[in-house]
Amino acid sequence: MHRNKWIIFLLFIILGAGCIEPFEPEIEETGIALVVDGRITDEPGIQTIYISRSSPYNDPRFLPVSGCVVRMEDASGKSMLFPETENGVYQSVPEPGFLSVGNAFKLVIITADDKMYESEYDSLLACAPIDKLTWKLEEQGTSDPEKFFYGVRFYADVKGDAEESRNYMWTFEETWEYLAYHKLQYIWDGATYSDYSPELHGYKVCYLTESISQMAVGSSSLMGTNEIVQQPLYFVSNQTPRLQEKYSLLVLQHSLTRGAFQYWDKMKAQSDDAGGLFETQPVSSTGNICNVDDPEEKVLGYFFVTQVQKKRIMVSEDFEFPIATFECPLDTAVTLEDFGVDYPYLMYSLPGRGPPWAYSYRECHDCTYRGGVTKKPEYWDD
Repeated sequence: MHRNKWIIFLLFIILGAGCIEPFEPEIEETGIALVVDGRITDEPGIQTIYISRSSPYNDPRFLPVSGCVVRMEDASGKSMLFPETENGVYQSVPEPGFLSVGNAFKLVIITADDKMYESEYDSLLACAPIDKLTWKLEEQGTSDPEKFFYGVRFYADVKGDAEESRNYMWTFEETWEYLAYHKLQYIWDGATYSDYSPELHGYKVCYLTESISQMAVGSSSLMGTNEIVQQPLYFVSNQTPRLQEKYSLLVLQHSLTRGAFQYWDKMKAQSDDAGGLFETQPVSSTGNICNVDDPEEKVLGYFFVTQVQKKRIMVSEDFEFPIATFECPLDTAVTLEDFGVDYPYLMYSLPGRGPPWAYSYRECHDCTYRGGVTKKPEYWDD
C-alpha cells in the first residue's frame, strides 16, 4: 500500500509537468492613446513630428495618425506649419532665425476628428560642447553567470558655462567598415553569365551607417559647476561584427529643460526594459501634451526643442576577445545547371578562370547586399 501511494504521487508529478504553460503577465490596457514624438533641433534642414496611436503591449508597432493639422508656435505667436509627408509623419523646414536660443515654443495638433492638443512651452537652451569622447574595454554579464559579452563603452566629458543648459540627452549614429569575405568574378542570373570584368571588383569593402535607438541622459544640476566627467554612453558588444575592422560613433548632445530631462530620464529607464521609446508606453510616461477640451485624456510622448552639439570618435583596434563574424560557407558548382533558382549567383573560379566555381551567400561576394555602400566617408581616415 505504501508503494502504491508513491506511484500515485509520481504520476501526479508527471501529469502536472505535461500541463505547464508559459506565464503571460496580465497587463491592464488603458485604451488607445495619442502618441507624439516631437523633437525639434536647431540644426538646419527638415524637422519632423511623428503622430501615432499606442499599440498593444504584446504587439508593438507604429500606428500612424493621418489628417492632422500640426503647427509650432513661439512665445510671440509666430508659427510654422508641418504638412503631412507620409502617414503619421509631419515635416517642415524652419525659416532662418526662427529657432533661436532663449525662445520658447509649443506644439499645436488638430486631428481629423477636430480634437485639439497642445503642449506646454519648452525653451530652446544653449548646449555646451562635448569636451572629450573616450572609450574603454568593458564586459557585461548575462543571465548565465558563466557567460559574458565583451566590447567597448563610450564616455563623454562636458564643460559648460553657467548660462548653458545643465541637462543633457545623447543620441547616436554609428558607422562601421566591413568586408565581403570571398572574391567576385562571375554573376549568373539564370539567363546571363557575366564574365570576369572590372565592374565586378568594387564590392570588397563597404561602410554602413545607422541611427541607434538607444540614448543616454545626464545632468550637472546638482554640481557646483556645469561639468560632467565620464558620462556613460553607448556600448558596442562583440556579438556583432561591428568592431572587426573600423568603427565610428557620432555623438549628438542635446540641451534639455528640467521638465524634458525628467521625462527622458524616466523614458530611458523604461526603454531599457521594454526595448523602445515609443513601442510600449506605460501610463506613467505621460508627457507635456494634453487635449485642450479633455485634460483627463492620456496623451503619450513629449514635445521639446533643443540645441545640438556633435562630436565623432573612431575605434580601430585588434581586440583580444573574439568578435562575431558573418558566416560565409562555400559550395561548388561544375556547370551552370548545378545552380538552383535562387538567382543571382555570385561566384569565383577555383582554377582562376572558368568552372568549377565556388559560391556562397551573395553578401559574402558583394558587400552592398548587407546594406552598406562602397564609398568611403570623408572623415574615415581622419
